[in-house]
Amino acid sequence: MEVLCEKLLRELPDDACVVACRFPFPQWPHRASQGDGLDQAWAYDISTVRSALGQA
Repeated sequence: MEVLCEKLLRELPDDACVVACRFPFPQWPHRASQGDGLDQAWAYDISTVRSALGQA
């Protein structure tokens, strides 16, 4: 999962939004979450993630 996180942070523009279902990005702060267990999904704003990780 770490390789995918790095790729997304490297290649996506600042205004991108990533939606993950079933498997969250554990180090990323999510903007929203919906559902529970296997039916849970998370939304992440790339600009917020970059700021939280010190990559802005």
